[in-house]
Amino acid sequence: MKHYYAAALLALSLPGLAHAGETLSSLPAITHALNTGASVAVVIDLGQCKSSVAGAEPSKTKGGKRIDAYRITADGTLAFSDTHFTLDRANKPIEQFIRYQVRADGTAGFSMTTLSVPGYQQVGDAVSYECAIGKGLSFFAG
Repeated sequence: MKHYYAAALLALSLPGLAHAGETLSSLPAITHALNTGASVAVVIDLGQCKSSVAGAEPSKTKGGKRIDAYRITADGTLAFSDTHFTLDRANKPIEQFIRYQVRADGTAGFSMTTLSVPGYQQVGDAVSYECAIGKGLSFFAG
């Protein structure tokens, strides 16, 4: 069920990624593109990432989004997030919060927390994955 939520999130963002441009293969390239106003897209392939759930089967979920807002912390970590409303498998409304963190060493974390609507109580455990630039998380400018 956890993979379903990630799949729903990522599927919503695919139409905006029809045209990818220059591949950004390092954190300095990504932050330079963002800091100079370029449109940057991130494409995720959770099958190339490691799940926080011990013994979990690799996910087949893929998708992406454009980075709208971001933050670069003092240690050089690039952080950005996404939130959206969707329906769970039982057609009940939920809101998903997704956080991305790309670290100076090229590793990256992806985590998702799901809340019920309208009560905003957490549904299940947060799901997280460890990825890397070019391995699970790819970035494109253009």
